[in-house]
Amino acid sequence: MPLFLEGVTGFIHNSLEGDGIIGILGFSLNDIALLLLLSVAVISDQRERRIPNILILVGLVLGLGWNIYSSGVSGLWFSLQGLAAGIALLFIPFVFGGMGAGDVKLLGMIGAFNGAEFAFHTFIAMALWGALIAVVLLIKGGQLGKTLRRLWMGILFHFCKVQKLQESIATGNSGICFPYALAIALGAVSMFFVKW
Repeated sequence: MPLFLEGVTGFIHNSLEGDGIIGILGFSLNDIALLLLLSVAVISDQRERRIPNILILVGLVLGLGWNIYSSGVSGLWFSLQGLAAGIALLFIPFVFGGMGAGDVKLLGMIGAFNGAEFAFHTFIAMALWGALIAVVLLIKGGQLGKTLRRLWMGILFHFCKVQKLQESIATGNSGICFPYALAIALGAVSMFFVKW
């Protein structure tokens, strides 16, 4: 084998075994697969405002398959708990129209890869990222002050029993909406670096 090919195969072998760049960053093949799927989901959501079901299906097969391969029946249980947790966390926002079905399935897919605890932490981080993105969009659209005033008035009206909070907020919809896969992906990526 030529020396160049030996060097390349050695680098790949070391990377996969944890001694190379992949190991240094702490990413397993499972993590890399998830990151690639999240990248495709973000691009699709930005371009088409949807996350393809086939992407979710591929992710579920990979996440379940990896965990079954690495841990057997306990890996299957780990993945199924993560899938259920991811879906459950976004089900109520979905029912009330605050989240698309693709977003719910995407968090479920993340849970299938890395379990229920990771899905929960991703949920918290994605909410923070989503809030940050929303604030940036409100500032960019010149609507932050108006939105904060409407929220403040809604809270006051609610506590003074003049109007329900939901009615106060709904009367002046800001019109800001954005594809949420970016916030979900940023939440998941954050959890690779933040250990709770």
